[in-house]
Amino acid sequence: MLLAMTVAAVPAFGSELEELKAEMRRLQQRIEQLEERQKREAAQQPQPAAPTAAASPAAPAGGESVKAGTLPGSILIPGTATSLRPYVSVRIDATYDTAGRNNDTRNNDWATAVFAQPLRINSANRQRDDQFYGTARASRLGLDSSTPTPLGTLETKVEADFNAPNDYMGELASNGVMFRLRHAYGKLGNLLVGQTWSNYIDLRSYPETVDFNPPGNTTLLRQTQLRYTIPVGPTTLSLAVENPESLTSTPPVQTLSNSGRNDFDRIPDVTANWSWHGERAHLSLHAATMEYHNDFRTKRGYALGLSGSAALGTGTLVAGVQGGEGVGRYMFNSIMQGAADTGRDLLLWRAAGFHLGYTQPWTATLRSNVILSRTVFGANASADAYQRSAWAGKVDEFVPNRRVDQAFVNLFWSVTKNIETGIEYAWGERETFAGERGRQQRINAMIQYSLP
Repeated sequence: MLLAMTVAAVPAFGSELEELKAEMRRLQQRIEQLEERQKREAAQQPQPAAPTAAASPAAPAGGESVKAGTLPGSILIPGTATSLRPYVSVRIDATYDTAGRNNDTRNNDWATAVFAQPLRINSANRQRDDQFYGTARASRLGLDSSTPTPLGTLETKVEADFNAPNDYMGELASNGVMFRLRHAYGKLGNLLVGQTWSNYIDLRSYPETVDFNPPGNTTLLRQTQLRYTIPVGPTTLSLAVENPESLTSTPPVQTLSNSGRNDFDRIPDVTANWSWHGERAHLSLHAATMEYHNDFRTKRGYALGLSGSAALGTGTLVAGVQGGEGVGRYMFNSIMQGAADTGRDLLLWRAAGFHLGYTQPWTATLRSNVILSRTVFGANASADAYQRSAWAGKVDEFVPNRRVDQAFVNLFWSVTKNIETGIEYAWGERETFAGERGRQQRINAMIQYSLP
C-alpha cells in the first residue's frame, strides 16, 4: 500500500516542482529589470563635486557642526549667533603666619587684612604664632557670551567663586565652602548694567600679588551698577550710579535694634572714571561720592584717585594714589574707618593711600614683583574715642588705625599654558593713634589650574 501511494504521488510532486522553477525564473527576470532601471536613473543624475581639503567636517547626525565663536576659546551655539565661552579656574592657596593673625578664617579674613592685624599688646591672637591655613575657596566658574544684535554686540558675563562666609561646613566638617556671585552683567554697546567691579576701580594699575587681596590702599568693590562709557579717541569717560552701603556706626552698635542709629541707604553712589590708554602706558583719574545716612544724621563723603602704569626697562611700573573724606569702603584699609556717629555728631574719617609696584620678567615663564604701600588717616580724637570704646573687649583688631604699611616680594612661574604657581613674602604693620602696633609676617603660596 505504501509503495502504491508513493508511486501515485510522484507525478503530482514533479508538476509542483516545475511550477516553482518557472516562478523563480520570473522573479530573477524582474530583479534584473529593476537593476537596469536604477543604473539608467543614476546615469542621468549630476555628480557631486569631489571634497576639498578645506571642506568643513560632516555634521553629526541630527545636528549642526560645532563652530568657533567670536570670543577667544568660545563656540557658536548651534542654531544661534551667540558665542559662548565657559571657563574654570581651580586655585589652591596656602598661608603661613609667623606673627599671629586674625582668627576669623570662616569669613574673608584668610587673605591679607593688615588693618585688622592683631595688636601686640592686648590681643590674644598676637600670642598665636606660626599658623597655617590652606583653602581652595578662590576657585572660580564663569561664562562669557557675545551676541550680535541690531543695536550692537551684546556681551554678558556670569562668574562665581566659593569665597563666601561659612559658619557651618568648614574645616571641622568637610571643608565645605559657600558659592559667591562675583560678576553678573550685560553690556550692549557703551551701556553696562549689572554687578561687576566698581567704575571707580583701575584694575590695570593694581600690582600683582600671590595674596588673594592686593595692597589695602586699593579698592575691592564689585557692586550692581548702571554705567555708560563715552569713548573719545584714546580716552574714555565712564559715568555710573552704583549700589550704596552706608556704615555710620560700628557693628556692635548696629546689632542693637533699639540703638536709634540704624543705617539705611537713600540714594546710589555716583562714580566717574576718565582713562587714557597708550601703547606703553595708561592713566586713570577717578572719583566717587557717597552718602552716610542713619535715623538721625546724614553726611556726604567723597573719594578721589589717580593711577596708571608704564613700561620701564624690561618690566612694568604700576602706581596709584587716592584719598578723601569718608572714603570708607572705597579703600580696603578704611572699610571700618569711613564714618562714626558719636551720638552727638556724624564724623567722617579723612584718609589717603598710595602703592608702587614693579614687575620684572626674568624669562618667558618666570616673573617677580616688588610692591610698597601706605595708608594714613587724619587725626580725629572724637571718632577714635567712640570707635575704640565700641570695640573694646569685643574685637580689639578693629580699633582705628593711624597708619597701615605693607610690602610684598614674590615670584610667579608659568609651568604650562594652563598651570601657574606663585610664592610670596608679605609684610605689614598697623599703628593706632595710641601707638599700639600689630605686625604681619606671612608666606603666601598658590597653584592655579585654568581651563580653557
